Amino acid sequence: MKFLISLLLLTNLSFAKNLEPVQGLYYCDQGNEESICDQILKTYYSGQNLTAIRVEYVGQCGSMGPYTYYCEKGVCEDPGLKFVFKDNRTYYWTNKQYGFECYFKKK
Repeated sequence: MKFLISLLLLTNLSFAKNLEPVQGLYYCDQGNEESICDQILKTYYSGQNLTAIRVEYVGQCGSMGPYTYYCEKGVCEDPGLKFVFKDNRTYYWTNKQYGFECYFKKK
């Protein structure tokens, strides 16, 4: 399953750099852990290039953040978390430390 997800993500990377993710509230549509919280996404650009996102974790998490993740070619990450944009309203999120993963969709 992880191989398939990785393959799909690599296929979409060439398109991801031109994406303009919609800001707002996202929910976990397909994930491997029920405690994954909703996320409020804010985007930052340099020209047309996505350079960073700020994410606040909300819902059952209360409110944590916002945290900033720097981006390159449609992938935003830090040592613990990774966001890969599939399109303007969907992204793949993974918590590298715990192995949680989810496809998030815009509410």
